[in-house]
Amino acid sequence: MGFKHVIYLVVSKEPQFEKLQKEISTRLGLQPPHYEKNDIFEFLKNKDFLLLLDDIWEKVELPEKLGIPLAHHQSQNCEDRSQRCKHKVIFTTRKDDVCARMKADKKIKVECLDGEEAWHLFKQHANKETINSNAGIKKIAMKVMEKCLGLPLALKVIGGAMSNKKKPEEWRDMLRSLVNLDINIVTGIEESLFCTLKLSYDNLADDTLRQCFLCCAQWPEDKEICAFGLIEYWIGIGLIDDFRNIGEAFDKGYNLIGNLNATCLVELNTRPDGEDYVKDYVKLHDVIRDMALWIVSECGKKKNKWITICTDDDDDDDRRQSTEWEVSTWKETERIFFKMNRRNVNYLNINEKDLISVAPTSPRYPNLKSLFTVSMYFTLVRSYNSFLNIFPHMPSLIYLNLSRVPISDLSKEIRVLVNLRYLNISYTYISSLSPELEELKELKYFICRKGSEGARIKYGLSILSRLPKLQVIDLFRNNCLEADDLSLLKKKVKAIGMHVTSVEILGLLKDLPTWNICMQGLHRMPKLRFCDLSNKHGGEGLMQLRIEFSDFEELLINGSGVSLKLLNLSFLQKLKQITWSAETLPSECFPRLTSLYIAYCHSLRSLSWVLHLPCLRTLNLVCCLAMKELIDHADQMQQASSGLPTFPSLQYLQIRFTPNLVSLSTCPLDFPVLSTLDLYQCPKLKKLPFKSSIVNNKFKDVNVEIDLWKSLEWEDTTIQSHLAKFL
Repeated sequence: MGFKHVIYLVVSKEPQFEKLQKEISTRLGLQPPHYEKNDIFEFLKNKDFLLLLDDIWEKVELPEKLGIPLAHHQSQNCEDRSQRCKHKVIFTTRKDDVCARMKADKKIKVECLDGEEAWHLFKQHANKETINSNAGIKKIAMKVMEKCLGLPLALKVIGGAMSNKKKPEEWRDMLRSLVNLDINIVTGIEESLFCTLKLSYDNLADDTLRQCFLCCAQWPEDKEICAFGLIEYWIGIGLIDDFRNIGEAFDKGYNLIGNLNATCLVELNTRPDGEDYVKDYVKLHDVIRDMALWIVSECGKKKNKWITICTDDDDDDDRRQSTEWEVSTWKETERIFFKMNRRNVNYLNINEKDLISVAPTSPRYPNLKSLFTVSMYFTLVRSYNSFLNIFPHMPSLIYLNLSRVPISDLSKEIRVLVNLRYLNISYTYISSLSPELEELKELKYFICRKGSEGARIKYGLSILSRLPKLQVIDLFRNNCLEADDLSLLKKKVKAIGMHVTSVEILGLLKDLPTWNICMQGLHRMPKLRFCDLSNKHGGEGLMQLRIEFSDFEELLINGSGVSLKLLNLSFLQKLKQITWSAETLPSECFPRLTSLYIAYCHSLRSLSWVLHLPCLRTLNLVCCLAMKELIDHADQMQQASSGLPTFPSLQYLQIRFTPNLVSLSTCPLDFPVLSTLDLYQCPKLKKLPFKSSIVNNKFKDVNVEIDLWKSLEWEDTTIQSHLAKFL
């Protein structure tokens, strides 16, 4: 349509304008520090652009809040007055008065779907085969569809709830529930919709799945929730509790997410996270999230059972709301998700002003079970340490996440948290564990991954071996327990993550149920066998492995990495080959490996073993000077005879700073789902081994430097023209 730039943003009920400015800047290709609204305005004022704003609840001053020039600036801002710049803004809102306040030139009311459209959408999410195979079910299904009143979200969610129902009795029960809904008991169309959507929640398989779904509503509106972090929360809060090893627990977690996704209550997405690996993310539609909070609040009767505080420093309205909550509703609060910044850190802290007029000995948050903090600042601030003095006022706390909060030590008051089962102090400045930690007799999960700015726990780690119920320890990229403590723990823990820097500790791994392992600085060891990295039973739990700055010349892939999902090999200057035993194929040893990152391995010559990995989604190769072929020719011929598909799940391929790379493969390979291709500083690369079927892929991005793109040779120019669309 002639627009130079098309920008899509979700604003939401509680917009964070600084974050939105960064999103706009990123999509326009502006580089830090040019993320300010003035930079955006100067860039766009003479450009043709279309801005799409989804989910606006209040008027947004586009120039003042986002740096977006409006249409009335065109005549003044266009350098060539004879050529008008096209500045178009389209937004969606649920409030008619917002259109007036935004001075919309044209309004389009989105009507509910009519019968045929509604039926088509409903069948997309319900079980179409079941509906078509039984005339009785089809008749009932049409009545269920009609009760959704043409509302797309209701059609999708109710349809998803019925997707596994194959008996007429089950369909009649859903119809009866919809007929019996007394929407007069609630006010407003949204709460009426909640009653309808809640039937999908009620139809979930069991209470555990229902509670897991409700947990998703703790995160802020429109927030993408990392699936790994969500499952870890379910484990910490006790919803996933009965497991032999950590791999089994995460398998159960991903199964729960899959079930919620199948019912359309959550949306599951996958995308690259930085350059290391691809992550799964869970997201709730904002109406679904509101419905979940409505359920938690007992249909609006107890609105502050779960609190989410995510305010910006200059948000006065949210400041007033949070202060009101602080004073009046702390007694009923059971869970808090809290974004810390310099202003609202005292919302939870009982400071010298003592906003709550109760006796000093009274618990301020007597029913609080979960405190999940998110810090937005990474400099040590004294007030953050004083924040920890609130512990005596949380006697019922079982889950405490202080990850990324810039604290230097744990308050001695932590000893009063006698019910605490989960503690996360990752990415903090803590360098020692206080003796009071030994009082936490119920603690099951202790997580302290990499510290901020390289900080590590140097003292007090032996306390962990004296905690009677401890099941999971993760010190990934932080530190390691002493050999004697590991010997005490190996018979009772179900998962352990560590930073391994000695040959002695490496030798103990084969007797431990390892989880996340970072190996660094290991010398005079020419060969490493994967089967030595975990005990046989715990090997099902090894999920993440980093090996860096070590002298290994060969890595032998053999029977240990059943659950391994992330593998990072960096700065292994002597590594020449990655081999596998004759008994098993790499695809059998690494059936779940999703992300592989290899960097600065200057002696490594090929990566033939990755060719058939069934779940590999992202492959990053950076600065491997000896590599001339990604897949060795002899291995291509040998593995071609196996009949296995090549790169069956690979979505993201990045190769950078590999100056001697001539080809990825001498034979054409299948890349059936590849969506992102990133090639940079590979001057000798001449051909891409794509089969003609690559034109059917849903590409998102092709990032190849201009000189390299021009030098590539193509046997099929159709492939070239197809990829060129995404440059």
